[in-house]
Amino acid sequence: NIEAMDSWWNKPTITHVLVALFGMGSWISVNSLWVELPVVVSVLPEGWDLPAYLSVLIAFGNLGPVAMTLTHHFAPGRLSERLVIYIIQSLAVVASAFLAIFWSQVVSVSGKMHSLPYLLLAFVLALVCCTSNVTFLPYMYRFPPQFIRTFFVGQGLSALFPCVVALGQGVGKLECLNSTLGNGTLEPHYLKEKFPAQNFFWFLFVMLVISGISFAALTLRVPAGTVRTENEEPDTSSDKEIDERDKLQNGGTPVSEGQVEVLHTVPAETFWTSRNIYLLLLLGVSNALSNGVLPSVQSFSCLPYGTMTFHLSVVLGNIANPLACFVAMFVLCRSSAGLGIMAAIGGVFAAYLLVLAAFSPCPPLLGTTMGIALVVISWVIFTGLFSYLKVVIGSLLHEVGHAALLWCALNMSLFTHVLACLFGTGSWVSINGMWVELPLIVPEIPEGWYLPSYLSVIIQMANIGPLFVTLMHRFRPGVLNEVAVIYFIISLGTLASFLLAFFWKVTLNVAGFPHSVPLLLLTFFLSLVDCTSSVTFLPFMMRLKPQYLTSYFIGEGLSGLIPAVVALIQGVGILHCSNHTVMANETLDNSTTMYKFEAQYLPANFSTHTFFLFLSTMMVVCLLAFLFLNLHPAVRQQHETDRHHGRMGEGEKGTLVLKQHRQPEEKPMISPFNGNNKKTCSFFRTGTYGWIEVLFIFSVLGWTNALTNTVLPSVQSYSCMPYGNNAYHWSVTMAAVANPLACLIAVFYPKRSLKLMGFLTLLGTGIGAYIMGMAVLSPCPLFIQNHTGAVFIVGAWFFFVLTLSYVKVIIGIILRDEGHSALVWCGAVVQLGSILGAFAMFPIVSVYRLFTSGDPCNTVCSK
Repeated sequence: NIEAMDSWWNKPTITHVLVALFGMGSWISVNSLWVELPVVVSVLPEGWDLPAYLSVLIAFGNLGPVAMTLTHHFAPGRLSERLVIYIIQSLAVVASAFLAIFWSQVVSVSGKMHSLPYLLLAFVLALVCCTSNVTFLPYMYRFPPQFIRTFFVGQGLSALFPCVVALGQGVGKLECLNSTLGNGTLEPHYLKEKFPAQNFFWFLFVMLVISGISFAALTLRVPAGTVRTENEEPDTSSDKEIDERDKLQNGGTPVSEGQVEVLHTVPAETFWTSRNIYLLLLLGVSNALSNGVLPSVQSFSCLPYGTMTFHLSVVLGNIANPLACFVAMFVLCRSSAGLGIMAAIGGVFAAYLLVLAAFSPCPPLLGTTMGIALVVISWVIFTGLFSYLKVVIGSLLHEVGHAALLWCALNMSLFTHVLACLFGTGSWVSINGMWVELPLIVPEIPEGWYLPSYLSVIIQMANIGPLFVTLMHRFRPGVLNEVAVIYFIISLGTLASFLLAFFWKVTLNVAGFPHSVPLLLLTFFLSLVDCTSSVTFLPFMMRLKPQYLTSYFIGEGLSGLIPAVVALIQGVGILHCSNHTVMANETLDNSTTMYKFEAQYLPANFSTHTFFLFLSTMMVVCLLAFLFLNLHPAVRQQHETDRHHGRMGEGEKGTLVLKQHRQPEEKPMISPFNGNNKKTCSFFRTGTYGWIEVLFIFSVLGWTNALTNTVLPSVQSYSCMPYGNNAYHWSVTMAAVANPLACLIAVFYPKRSLKLMGFLTLLGTGIGAYIMGMAVLSPCPLFIQNHTGAVFIVGAWFFFVLTLSYVKVIIGIILRDEGHSALVWCGAVVQLGSILGAFAMFPIVSVYRLFTSGDPCNTVCSK
């Protein structure tokens, strides 16, 4: 009987079942939260704002994969994947049990009720699901390739099971009843569910327990005798590649953790082939469409055809997912062209569904059986094709090795230019976002329109960050870990912007007066992050090829454009002039009535709370981009190659010799005087530029940053507002567009001429003088009586930023070639120019008030 039991237990079919149940636990928690939303939103105080909260919490759940990836990088082999899986599965089980008990509890936060237990437990479950991406799939490397496809079947079941249970619960069922208004209209009336949300979350608890037990059973099936020591020579017969066309029942035996590293040692360089890059591209597209783009518009594409159509598309789509994985067990397409054709066909159906969503609530073939059939079939084919693609790509990458599955699970981007651009957006996006949001913040806080002056002072105080970094590079070169500093400041910026969303309106009494202390304190931390980024982000780009530096500058330009565009969509500062009655000369017998126009600001399309959550998300994107830039195998290999060549020095007789120790700086920018060193005639290591040229370059850099960062922005409202509110917003937006456009021009025309740099600086300064002149003449500048003035001022701001941004990019390219230290001092000069500009303009604008702003509704200028 014992032998029969062992024979039954070791059957491949049992292994497939356990693997499927193990994979089912990967994303069942988050999927359950989404399908149960129609029930919980009617109880929780957040209402239908809850999906926005969940999206942010899921984004923050990526801290788990970040921690795992950093550990794999800095301490390879120290982290036990099996132990981590046990921990996160236990955490998910405990969190789901607490969710079933406390999901409806609310807590008062800043005077408002919030479902804090639900949100906290949802974050824990999101952290578990995100971390499973970089633990569950790499763990499957111990098993033969056919079990990888079974794992994907389980992942498909993680969406199907909650959906079926929610349908049985009766989620979203409604009937149309006559409106109580008595006008003959119909109102949707949602029917009561067959069982409460508490029972649904207990179902989630049971499923997670089953998944955990399945994983424990899988670990017990790994034979103890297969563990191999490091000194033991592997059997060459075990290295033979398993034929993917073998039948499902003919699977091999799973191996232990000790065998994984011994039997499959694949050099990192072999992974980045053109075929693997192509596969990862397809994987990224399929995950973007199937996990993000199409699910966000599924209700818009289906609900116009009826609730039954929506439920059919959801259920059949979730059935198509594991069914496609099951098909991949027997039919595995290895052709790159075949996979591309499948992706193209799936893309056609995805485009059709997007068109239906765009035409909602009146899509084509509305009210016909053909329209219902097409939308349901499109969802089924779309889901099936891309699910099949993901399984096939995962199986093919399984052959490459453990590292391949780790990068596959992370869905990392392959374009270093995109990563450099996203990394650059995090440099000043926080402070730029704060400035464009001022019209909505100042009416809600006690500082009012004095807040810009506070912000100017706070931003300049934050320059202690770059000062500290610069002094460390000067006096303790090589001691400061640049990568660790960048991780720290981006994480600090993410946390500060997230806390701003909740505490920006909170006030405290200081010396008997209310002040928005949390807003000012968190703004200081954001300023510290952005100022320090000038002397850390740019030197880090020294590790990459020169062309990536331009992409970084494009991202830095987008850090101003993206918040400006979002603020325009939000409707910041839009006003209209309305009549306002004023009583004058009022006496007992009579009074004089006067009419005056008054500016009334229209309400925003979404709140400041949501805007700060958006800024927090941008910082998370920057953090992930930096993580991939730092850990990307291709980038790391390129950095190691450059560092290797950097160690090759020239000997006394012209021969190349290899330096034995890595120098912290190629050549310090400020070197102590040495009378014996008569060979040094250049400030930089290349010998291209002497002291005069260097002084000119840094003078131009400080001047352009003073103008673009502080001097002209401090008078932008004075120069533009007299021409109207639209002129102001267009000047802000076009200036934000000009910055990345200048960087894009530098990609194709990277001219390093110092003469051209000087000419463009003079041109930009001249345009800036025109802008300053209009600010001085405010509220009655030139050409105010016609549209010419508005066109001139918008064009002036556009070309002012365009020319000087191009100058800054060219200076960055020049200094990049001069070494790491040159870029550190480049960031220091950028901040120095900004400080001097701020110190010059603050007393002029805020203390002596030499500029006058006009009333947008009542200012009258003589012709």
